Amino acid sequence: MTSRELVLRRDVPRRGAPGPWVVVTALLFVLGTVLALAWPAGGLEEARPEIVHRRAGETTTGQRFSITPEKVAFVGVDPAPGYGDAKPGRFLTLEMRVENVSHETATVQDLAQRLSLVLSPSGATFTWLKNGTAKFVIRDGGSERDQLQPAMPERVMIVYRVPVPLTDPTHVTAAFEDSEFRGGFQSSLSEWWPGETLAVYDLEVGS
Repeated sequence: MTSRELVLRRDVPRRGAPGPWVVVTALLFVLGTVLALAWPAGGLEEARPEIVHRRAGETTTGQRFSITPEKVAFVGVDPAPGYGDAKPGRFLTLEMRVENVSHETATVQDLAQRLSLVLSPSGATFTWLKNGTAKFVIRDGGSERDQLQPAMPERVMIVYRVPVPLTDPTHVTAAFEDSEFRGGFQSSLSEWWPGETLAVYDLEVGS
């Protein structure tokens, strides 16, 4: 081998393994590409549990209430008149067994606010604030207070007024929303706040 060949070989750069920074850069590029593609498609979002559909007589338990809807009826007389004789009208009644599973007193109104109804075939959505007229504990065939004490199962009724233009309801889909106990809005005291929807009830309307 001549001295000229030795000089030429020394001038040629040697190729070794890629440096650590090259590997890190490549990995970051691949990760960024995956995130950019998956995030808009929802691929990395936490999967929410599917909301279960239940029928009358089946129980759903949340953090504050356990409910078992039993009967939905469409009636032509006010089932909870304030004073005097019951007046005619159009009312939807929802009867259920309820247990306060928390450690503090609740009311039927607290429960009513966690329910949202969709009437069929009209498709109208009912809430307690918009359509509710009465809510009470049923005892001895009559209406009682609306307090729900912990660990004391009760039978309750919630009444909604059905406006005249709506078609008579034949089915009701009732969504039951959980309650969560967490810090208050303007204080350090904990309060009950709306939570996730726990179940949807498919109920047939009777009379």
